[in-house]
Amino acid sequence: MKRFVNGDEVELSETKFLVTRLHDRILVHTDEGTFSAVAVRIGDSVFVSYKGRQYRVDDRAPRAQSGSHGGSGELRAPMPGAIVEIRKEAGDPVAKGEAVLVLEAMKTQQPLAAPFAGKLLDLRVRVGDQVNDGDLLAVVEQDEPVDE
Repeated sequence: MKRFVNGDEVELSETKFLVTRLHDRILVHTDEGTFSAVAVRIGDSVFVSYKGRQYRVDDRAPRAQSGSHGGSGELRAPMPGAIVEIRKEAGDPVAKGEAVLVLEAMKTQQPLAAPFAGKLLDLRVRVGDQVNDGDLLAVVEQDEPVDE
């Protein structure tokens, strides 16, 4: 089935994995193991937090939005929740996929990961802060490519 994930059209196949609901979580069974996910419907979009990354899934192309862009380095709250852990501080180097902070929403902790290798340029939250959907939490600055 065709869907738009973070604005890009993709073919989602249900044959590569099995999804089951467990109370307020979703369990995704893959060849690599079983992973927990959280999905929240807001309007016509479904926001999914899976393996430390956040995805917006739409049936059709979403309208352009101001603010965050997939390659911007902005880490935004995928849903309302509380900041329960800060793993990096402003100025720290980060690896692609490395967790920067942890958001707790619907009794499930969701790490928010760096979208690419770089430096944590700005951290706008502290442990205990309550955040709303879409709030800017941190900004990662991408490493400059090395020319050889």
